[in-house]
Amino acid sequence: MQTRNFVAGAAVLAAVAMFPTTTRANLLSNVGFETPDASGGDVFDAPAAPWIGFNDPGLRYTTSTVARTGNQSLKMFGPFDFIGGGVGAVQAVPATPGTTYTGEIWALNNSADAIQGNNFGVFKLEFLDAGFNLIPGGLGVGFVESNPINAGTPQDQWTLLGAGGVAAAGTAWVQAVIVQVQLGDGNGAFVGGSIFWDDASVTAVPEPTTLALLGMGGIVVLRRRR
Repeated sequence: MQTRNFVAGAAVLAAVAMFPTTTRANLLSNVGFETPDASGGDVFDAPAAPWIGFNDPGLRYTTSTVARTGNQSLKMFGPFDFIGGGVGAVQAVPATPGTTYTGEIWALNNSADAIQGNNFGVFKLEFLDAGFNLIPGGLGVGFVESNPINAGTPQDQWTLLGAGGVAAAGTAWVQAVIVQVQLGDGNGAFVGGSIFWDDASVTAVPEPTTLALLGMGGIVVLRRRR
């Protein structure tokens, strides 16, 4: 069973609705985490390039035990070194200012090792300049993120997480970020639980759609001025 959990601005959602994801090219590589090959057992310090993992390589690995499509998925745990720590992976692709980008990934809260306490995972898009610095402006400008997958997410069904936004001036890269965060039980104690991830995507909405949205926005402004 699969559910959807998508967060984005109204204009972005309108643009995405006009051009379904299936008609747009996925800018990411190794989107199903089929490498490194885990057919002989779980492979730690994953996923493979062009993804770049961060923090605790022993807590992120490819596995063939669970997959939404293909043969593998990426499994992560929250770190156990400090409350508020995160484990994850990123992949950056070239981006163009003014272009609308959407990101999606499927996530699983597996009852065999369900998310516990306040731990959660999110999928983010970060807009970076040519030096790989985050574009200033915070949420909605420098980055966008999905709703979380957490202990309250239905178990044993894949949930679609996604977010979208317009690349601000100065953007040279859009970076997909997968992260699981350890917030513990609320009383300072670490808790367990894992998240499986599969079928990531980042797509650019075709330029005619962006122009159409800008045109509609201009009409609204003109009407308000009358």
